[in-house]
Amino acid sequence: MPGTPAGSPNHSLPRNPEKVRTFTHRSRAVRGELERAGMPGSSVRIWLILATLVTADAVLCETRNLSISHCRPIVLAGAGLLAVAMCSRVSGRLPRLGTIAEWTLLWTIFSVAGAVLTYLAAAHDVPLYDVKMAAFDATLGFDANAWFHTIDQHPLLKFALALAYGSLAPQILFSIFWFSRPGWEHRNAELLTNAALALLLATAVFWMFPTFGPYAGMPGFDDLYVADLEGLRHGTLPGVDVMLLKGVVAFPSFHAALAVLFVDAHRRLPSFLPVLAFNLVMLAAVPSEGGHYLADLLGGVAIAVLAILTVRAVPARAPALASATTA
Repeated sequence: MPGTPAGSPNHSLPRNPEKVRTFTHRSRAVRGELERAGMPGSSVRIWLILATLVTADAVLCETRNLSISHCRPIVLAGAGLLAVAMCSRVSGRLPRLGTIAEWTLLWTIFSVAGAVLTYLAAAHDVPLYDVKMAAFDATLGFDANAWFHTIDQHPLLKFALALAYGSLAPQILFSIFWFSRPGWEHRNAELLTNAALALLLATAVFWMFPTFGPYAGMPGFDDLYVADLEGLRHGTLPGVDVMLLKGVVAFPSFHAALAVLFVDAHRRLPSFLPVLAFNLVMLAAVPSEGGHYLADLLGGVAIAVLAILTVRAVPARAPALASATTA
């Protein structure tokens, strides 16, 4: 298995030394051919991760009879981005534009496939943990309803928090553009790898400990995510419209996780302080604008830190991830 530390047993490789050398040479040759073709190892690894995620979605949707609709706009947009990336790679012209197109496509695939996975995780009617989450908040002295009404009485503050909470897409696009500079592309790989791992962790935790959030029943939050969550739990949602996907994961907050991941991805760069300041505001917005308990926010921060540490723990011989975490 790539990345096994020297001296550790590796049962996935042949024990014959000659076969081991042959296997290693072939692996390096394949990776070299991909890189000479213009596809960095980090990009290849992300494509494989997303292909696995899409395949898992397809299999689970089939087994759960969950239909997916209105995919055509996403497919057409993806085809256009892929065409730009491939033309740039083949011609050798406008490499930065090609890089931006490819990472925008990768994030688009991740966003749709990841959201579908969370819908699948929500599609089981098991006891909710809202009472326990509210009790945990109370032990910390936090009252979600009081916080919401306090924010609601200050329109300018509410506007700022809503603006920050709705900034995921702009922040992703800014990061793609910023990290498309020569020598910085590994930051794109790191950010998306961390986000993918954090999403898998968040989905698993949400599947085990589902909640509706403290504001279930409020009209704005019913439209935001509660209606879809109820439909998924009770089997009354007719299908998933990919153009209307919503964030159904309450605990842990994926917004909170991404806030931490954005800050980490911009470390030691000129963009760090503005990104840090903006995402501190987004963290503050998570309870009132996202319909979350304080426990959700803390859980999101925890899975982000776990994702970062896990990726950085990958030994240096794993080419895609090591380069992304040592810069």
